[in-house]
Amino acid sequence: MLPIKRFSPRRRLQLLYGAAGSEFAVEGVEYPEWYLHRWHLLPEGYLSRRSIAGYEAVITRLYNSLREDQVHRLAISALRDPGDVLDIGCGSGRLLARVAERFPAARLTGIDLSPFMLERAVQRVPGARLVHGDSQALPWPDATFDAILAMHHLGHMPHDAAERVAAEAARVLRPGGRLVVADHRWHPLFDGGLEPRAERFTAGGHIRVRVLAKP
Repeated sequence: MLPIKRFSPRRRLQLLYGAAGSEFAVEGVEYPEWYLHRWHLLPEGYLSRRSIAGYEAVITRLYNSLREDQVHRLAISALRDPGDVLDIGCGSGRLLARVAERFPAARLTGIDLSPFMLERAVQRVPGARLVHGDSQALPWPDATFDAILAMHHLGHMPHDAAERVAAEAARVLRPGGRLVVADHRWHPLFDGGLEPRAERFTAGGHIRVRVLAKP
């Protein structure tokens, strides 16, 4: 594993100030300590337009191109004509765009900590509701969504944070709704108390896609 390159205090303030200037930035949103470093070797992590452009141009093409398509198709196949869909850690909206194609009547929502990711997402899915926020504290009441997607999200955060995210997903999921989680197979499992329903592997067995349901 590559060492984590954390920002200096001065650089952190610069990046947070820049992020606050995005049209998607919500005042009062706090960035966890574990989020403030150079994700995927990007110079400013997810907190600059330059980094997000690099992520889109390099990371998704070289690392995710084939795997992403396989994972997205498998995740979407687990949905059952949902009405309200939430993508936590929605990034630049690549998965939400695929869901919109498959379920054009669905009401789509995405949440992400990077306002610059959301600037990209609105271009891909202009009809989606895009929210700047932390998935550890989802800003919706109980039983709001029929389906929740978490693609390469839980496995990229500390265990205690991932447990809170899974619990929050379970809280805002409606009875009978489904949570679909995709992560690398070596990442730990988090279920938020939901019932496992299916588990499949894709991308040469490297990525696990799990389907959990709320009774």
